[in-house]
Amino acid sequence: DGLYLADGTFRPFSIESLTTELATRQNAGLFLGDVGGWLMQLPDPDPVLRKRGEDAEVLMELSADDQVTAAMLARKYRVLNCPHYSFRAGAKDGEQPDAKATLVYERLMSDLERTNMRVLISGILDAPFFGMTPLELIWDFTAGWWHLKDIKPRPYHWFAFDQKNNPLFRGAYGWASADPKLLEPGKVVIAVHQPTYDNPYGLRLLSRCLWPVAFKRGGLQFYAKFVERHGLPWVVGSASAKAEASDKRDMAAGLARMVQDCVAVIPAGADVKLLSSGTAQGQLHEDFLARQDRAISKVLMGQTLTIETDGKNSLAATEAHKGVADDIADSDKAMVADVFNEICWLYARLNAEESVLAPLFSYEEPEDLNSRADLDAKLKSMGVKWLRAHFENDYSLKPEEFELEGEGEPVAAPASSEAPESDAPEVDFAASSGRTLAEDAQERLDAVLAKHLPEALKANRKFVSQLEKIVEGATTFEELELELATLLSGEVESSEFEDLMARCMSGVSGYGAAAVNAEAEADDA
Repeated sequence: DGLYLADGTFRPFSIESLTTELATRQNAGLFLGDVGGWLMQLPDPDPVLRKRGEDAEVLMELSADDQVTAAMLARKYRVLNCPHYSFRAGAKDGEQPDAKATLVYERLMSDLERTNMRVLISGILDAPFFGMTPLELIWDFTAGWWHLKDIKPRPYHWFAFDQKNNPLFRGAYGWASADPKLLEPGKVVIAVHQPTYDNPYGLRLLSRCLWPVAFKRGGLQFYAKFVERHGLPWVVGSASAKAEASDKRDMAAGLARMVQDCVAVIPAGADVKLLSSGTAQGQLHEDFLARQDRAISKVLMGQTLTIETDGKNSLAATEAHKGVADDIADSDKAMVADVFNEICWLYARLNAEESVLAPLFSYEEPEDLNSRADLDAKLKSMGVKWLRAHFENDYSLKPEEFELEGEGEPVAAPASSEAPESDAPEVDFAASSGRTLAEDAQERLDAVLAKHLPEALKANRKFVSQLEKIVEGATTFEELELELATLLSGEVESSEFEDLMARCMSGVSGYGAAAVNAEAEADDA
């Protein structure tokens, strides 16, 4: 076996080389032999936690910060408040689910009937902040069927991974655990945020907030002392030049009592002023704290304007930040869907053979009816004519709730509706039936109107009446042509109007020629 390379050379390979892993920790020299206890646990590669020598459990303390809590809840609510999700029976694209797939789906829905989906989804959405959320599946085997009794989110710091990225249960003591347990298949499903081979623990966003929160806490302590010391006005007394040292001490004691009692007795000739510290120092601390809050918002939410505003932001910037928040919400929904689809797959494999497709979970965003209405309006302006079925199917309108324009108006039956179009008499002004040419031409003109007008115009009785008056009242060919153009231009589309005018003018021309010949015969006679 082998492959021909681009330069034409043949490179052989073995089947074993393609079916086994090469880039593993053992082959890379990072894992030597079979070890047990804490040595089998893969060290947490989080760079922030490693530099501080902290365990992942410390991340729970960060949620006590007000900005961290606000950002976490704002991100989770964008998914929790979206009720448009559903399970459906597994089936191939374009096909209906078979009986076995439907049975698996129905029993899964029965098992999940008592599950608090909002609490469960909220636990899954903790994964971006802590890296992962383990979900323990509680099963019950009854009457030959594995029922899913409950799904419980568990503390993330109770779990780890071994050197082969297999999940372990290490307990509350973390790395001190001497006997971590390898998880059984089908027992735990782990929601992981952006996992990699080097970091199966997931990307922990809260660890990136550790330093901003630390700086913020230190700054708040310093700022509190600053406000306590410099927030109150300074009481400055100016003693007279002749005041003795004892007089100055008495004056200072009186001013000190003034701070508490607001009453002081000052010697004659002395001056007292209340001086406040400048606001520049206080503003520096406010800016410093705001900088840490913005850093936290960017890490947890990807942007800042959806949870904090300062009145200086443009509408374009706000829309751009909202777009980032929407993208993150879509990513979180995809993570939730992956977890539930993994649970559905396990449920199907425990209860049915491999050929039975597992149920599927998905979020389905509702259609924006405003956008659809705008599109329909544009299509109508281009000449599209909508039918009732379009509004009933696409807008879920009941037939009795609306009426289209033009409905309810009586429409005249075409004169030739009982006979096929091909049976209509053809116009032939050269033919003669024994009558005068004028009578024959008039009859054939009537036949032209009966054949073409109902088909092209779909006219009602009122329109036909107007047309007859124009034909009877016209005294010249030019006058008839002008009146027809005025009437028809507002009733039909341009293409139909041009075709109709060509056919009508052909018939009218023949009628005019016949009428002239009839007058000439009368003069000769």
